[in-house]
Amino acid sequence: MHNATKLLRELVAIPSVNSFGQQTSDPIYSEASLVDFLCDKLGKLGFSIKIYNQNPLHPSFVAYLDLGKEETVAFDAHLDTVSHLEMSIDPFDPKINNDQLYGRGSCDTKSNMAIYVSAVEDLLKCKSQITKNILIIGCSDEEFSFGGIAEVAKEGISADFAIIGEPTELQALHAHKGVLRFNISTEGLACHSSTPELGRNAIYDISRISLLLEQYHQKIQAKKHPILGSPSLSVGLIKGGTTVNTVPPSASIEIDRRLIPGENPDEIIQEIQTLVSTIPGAKLSTPHVCSKGFHIEQNSSVADKLGHACSCHNHQLLFTHAAFGTHAPFYSESSIPSLVFGPGSINKAHSKDEFVPLGELEKAYDIIKTILTK
Repeated sequence: MHNATKLLRELVAIPSVNSFGQQTSDPIYSEASLVDFLCDKLGKLGFSIKIYNQNPLHPSFVAYLDLGKEETVAFDAHLDTVSHLEMSIDPFDPKINNDQLYGRGSCDTKSNMAIYVSAVEDLLKCKSQITKNILIIGCSDEEFSFGGIAEVAKEGISADFAIIGEPTELQALHAHKGVLRFNISTEGLACHSSTPELGRNAIYDISRISLLLEQYHQKIQAKKHPILGSPSLSVGLIKGGTTVNTVPPSASIEIDRRLIPGENPDEIIQEIQTLVSTIPGAKLSTPHVCSKGFHIEQNSSVADKLGHACSCHNHQLLFTHAAFGTHAPFYSESSIPSLVFGPGSINKAHSKDEFVPLGELEKAYDIIKTILTK
């Protein structure tokens, strides 16, 4: 069995499900065991390791192998997965069938972590000439809030270029939208529903705000990015009221605002704050997800490096873009040119029968080894 496949099976068997903000001590909903496993392995390979555990249940790590080289490459793969519930396969018992490895996280995105670690391990074992210093970064909470990479990036990341592991079918994802998520709440005055004139209905207020936001979404369609098109806003959740015979004293909505490259999250918050200020008592929360849009040119230095490595294995690197977000903007903020690249399809990433094709896994492994040695 290929070393990357063997390691991927071990990683899939360690649950690291994102609880999506729900508080729980169930170890299935924690990246801690996965971090322990990977850091133990990387430590034995000679990496120096820093663990970020502001939340002990959701740690992240940065592992650095200083080989005294002039150039440093960063390899990034998030550690968490979406829910394992209602899958049609055993989520944590990775099986191989028709040259595909099944299990939660097999595609998104433990495959990439398995590739990075096994490639370095095999090169060191064979005493091959590695030409770069190596950063391997594993972050928690990508699926919900980008909390892990935000914590790591806050202290700073230093590398000459980065590969962000996500399922791209071995294409280079060079542009995607950002995401901003926050709540808006309204405060009313409760009273009996038989005399509503004595109170203030918070649901009516939040409904007025929702209609204003619908108009705002239409307005921002005038903004255009040459690859990604227009930004968007969607009201995704609404809550409010206590009982049907009580005028509701509070209500709230949750907003999903997609950003195109160049948009500033702080300016967007101010725009929406101004918009809803016409409604008394309306309040915006601090964003719980904030990631900018990402775009790097196809002729960038990192694209040249990845393209050359692909060509060494008879693989033509094609470029693509997406509406979903990744860790890439956090590297851009640190002035590190990066591309998103990895095996598997995004269509299988959160599916009930998630899998990664082993042919793509092995080709990606060869490409990463070439990046490390050329």
